[in-house]
Amino acid sequence: MTDAERFDSALYAVAPGLRGVLEKIPAGFKEKIEEIRLRSGLPAALTLGGGCAFVLKSGQPSRYITRDLLTVTGQDIAETFKLLCRSSVYAHENELKNGFIIMKYGHRAGICGTAMQGGALRDISSVNIRIAREVPGCADQLLPRFTGGGFLIAGPPGSGKTTVLRDLIRQLSDGTNGLPRRVAVIDSRGELSGSSCGKAHLHLGRNTDILLTENKAAGIEMALRTLFPELIAFDEIGTGEELKGVSESFFSGVRVLTTAHAGNEEELLKRRVTRELLESGAIAAVAILPPAHSGRIRFFNSRDLCGEYVV
Repeated sequence: MTDAERFDSALYAVAPGLRGVLEKIPAGFKEKIEEIRLRSGLPAALTLGGGCAFVLKSGQPSRYITRDLLTVTGQDIAETFKLLCRSSVYAHENELKNGFIIMKYGHRAGICGTAMQGGALRDISSVNIRIAREVPGCADQLLPRFTGGGFLIAGPPGSGKTTVLRDLIRQLSDGTNGLPRRVAVIDSRGELSGSSCGKAHLHLGRNTDILLTENKAAGIEMALRTLFPELIAFDEIGTGEELKGVSESFFSGVRVLTTAHAGNEEELLKRRVTRELLESGAIAAVAILPPAHSGRIRFFNSRDLCGEYVV
């Protein structure tokens, strides 16, 4: 798919009245769109290039709030939510407790409303659809830094961690820097592989196995036991159970590729899970991505990073 086609592929879950207008956006502009933000009673907004834009009723984009903007109604939100859930909220109950819904083709929809006890959501007021992108070559700077050890990709929200991880997996699996490596991807949200109906719509290399599971810790254990990988990759380490799985893979001779939310070294080391991950020895190199569309990638040796800061 082209980037414009990827944008269009996310519109299946948008209310028909909005979809018809969004489809008219020029292809060249669609290629740059990262998010579609729908808020009840407000203009439909688009995120791109670190900024935002709106949409006129004609389908033309506008950088300014002006007349004739496409406005989202409460009915539009209700219809969009129904399409996202494929008419079964119960089937997406676990995802909704975490504030999102996994979409086809690797897209993801963040959901906002009234949070109820137990994590349920009601009175849905806004939907934010993140467009899954493939950017071949975006991990080129990381590849020479991979020397066979674990690799952690950190960065603030929107910095492209998942996109960079996806390309690093592809290049290592395809043997861009040497022999192809066996990679097991634990895809808990469907974002890395863009899997739908058993088919991956995003390219993760020709020597990669994909395990779809909400429980990353259990997925790591299963991959170690049944897939015999050289590398295990998953997006966003966040729990002690996942850290335990990483440690088990390390002592089994299997290296890990993963990501973490952190805008700088200090934030990375203040989080207990990521600090313990670095101190475990399972991670050899760290790449910290800059905020979207600004700055340079910074690289660190994990041992030097831990020794530099006392938290």
